[in-house]
Order: sequence, then structure tokens, then C-alpha cells
Amino acid sequence: MLGYFRQNLNEYLKANVVAYFFLILIFLIGVVVGALAVKTLPEDQKVELIGYLKIFFQGLAHGPGSSDTPELFSAVLINNVKTVALMWLLGFTVVGIPFVLFIIFTRGFVIGFTVGFLVNEYVLKGLVFALASVLPHNFLAVPALLITGVSATSFSLMLVRRRMRAKANLFYESIGYSMLCLLMLLLMVIASLVEVYISPVFMKLVVSLFLRQ
Repeated sequence: MLGYFRQNLNEYLKANVVAYFFLILIFLIGVVVGALAVKTLPEDQKVELIGYLKIFFQGLAHGPGSSDTPELFSAVLINNVKTVALMWLLGFTVVGIPFVLFIIFTRGFVIGFTVGFLVNEYVLKGLVFALASVLPHNFLAVPALLITGVSATSFSLMLVRRRMRAKANLFYESIGYSMLCLLMLLLMVIASLVEVYISPVFMKLVVSLFLRQ
């Protein structure tokens, strides 16, 4: 059974290697653009963001609000579910590919901007905090989004190719596509748990660096 799984995985990667390369490239472009966008921030907005960060660091240092954690988890989970569900729906449309690419680009932009701003303002300490706050949940969320994006893109292209052909296997391919997206949705649920319950633990370990004068 392991050999069967490995064979299917190899076939899947060979069939989608171009799509993965392209979406990873879009994501990395988003990261770079987000990091560069930090340099274009007006000084008043930069000062305002630094003020918000200081308040956030002080609140984190005094301990997380456990009563707010369930609400925060619900908000993060709903946002992640909406993202995967939207990409899944876009896969059923012929014109959905640009929107899938935009979602991937936007996630990269947000990560790049967050890391870029922290590093730009706090240098090494900012990098450490960025790794603690951004890396844990995105270690799961980014692959889930990329896999969902590749699946949505491939399925959409398949619909275009099959428009003038027989559609005998379309139902089964739709089921396979939906099941893969469902697995990525479960991965996003785990990423949401990590973001709300695990990442703050790492953030608290390094937040004292920002409170030292």
C-alpha cells in the first residue's frame, strides 16, 4: 500500500510540477512585494503602527486574555475556512484562476509585509519575533493554501479542456478534487489552533526583547 501511495504521489507531482512552480513563484513575489512595501509607508503610518505594536507587546507580556481566546480562534478559523472554501469554489469556474493567484499573492504579501516591518524597525529582534509569530502556523497554512491553489487551478483547466469532450469521469474527478480540498481544510483548522494557542507561547518568550530599554 505504501508503494501504491508513493506511485500516486509521484504521478501527482509530475502532473502538477509546473502549477506548483508557478504558484510558489506567485507567493514569493507577494512576499518580496510585501517586504518592499514597508519602505513606501508614510512616516505617520509607520509611527502609528509602532505604537500599536508597543501596546501589543505590553499586553502580551502581561499575559494573554484567556477569555478572548475562543473568540479569536473562531475569527481565525472562519477566515481560514472562507479562504479554502472560496478557492474550492473558484476551481469550478473557468475564470477562477486569476482570483486563486490573487489569494496566494495576498497571503505572501501579508507575510512579507509583517516580517519586513518587524525587521525594518527592530532588526534582529524583529526577525526573531517574526519567526515566532509568523512561522509556526504558516508552516501548515501556506502549504495547505498552495496545494488548494494548485488543485483549484488544475481542476479549472481540466474543465476548460473537457468543455468539448465527454464528461463521463467529471463526477469522480470533482469528488477527488473536493476531498483534497477537504483535507487541506482540516490542515487549516490545525493551523488555526497553532496560530491561537501555540504561536502566542513562542511570542511571549521573545516579547521581553522589545520591552527592554
